[in-house]
Amino acid sequence: MTTIHRLEIEPMTEQSFAPYGELWDTEDRPADRRLLISTGYSYGGRTTVSTIWQPRAEMTFNLLERHFGVTQSFIQMSGSPAVVCVAPATASEAPTDVPEPADVRAFRIDPTKAYSFNRGTWHSLNRLVLSPPGASFLILNSDPNPTQMIDYETGAITVHADLGASEPERMQHERNFDTIFEVVP
Repeated sequence: MTTIHRLEIEPMTEQSFAPYGELWDTEDRPADRRLLISTGYSYGGRTTVSTIWQPRAEMTFNLLERHFGVTQSFIQMSGSPAVVCVAPATASEAPTDVPEPADVRAFRIDPTKAYSFNRGTWHSLNRLVLSPPGASFLILNSDPNPTQMIDYETGAITVHADLGASEPERMQHERNFDTIFEVVP
């Protein structure tokens, strides 16, 4: 029987998001000079920049992914409030080393700040949009983009040498999680 793992939405702050990545913001705003703040963005290969439209959809998901070659980063450009779900990077890059469902958290995206995942941080594939019609995001990624996904409902694992450009290696997790995540607005 499938377990519904409910996630309460938390505010995305520097402190709450620190185990998963960083927020990009210029907190010091002097009136007399321009200020340039470096970020921790890093990548292997070449940087790609894309836009994503995410329509309002169900508040459930079963897939988490992690990226090994980039601190994948997002900037909300427009639209409705949205949530991203995350879990800490696991200890190894072994395909079966995945987070426990209880480790997944839901963060309300602050549209005044960008956010960037640490390499290996597990996260929902989509941003979950809280009201119609949807939201637009700018995404900084890498090419190639080595990625792993886990389906918590079926236990299917896919490992991509380059997401979208190569046929993934497929395997089955030994554990039957039989879990669907639901964000509770």
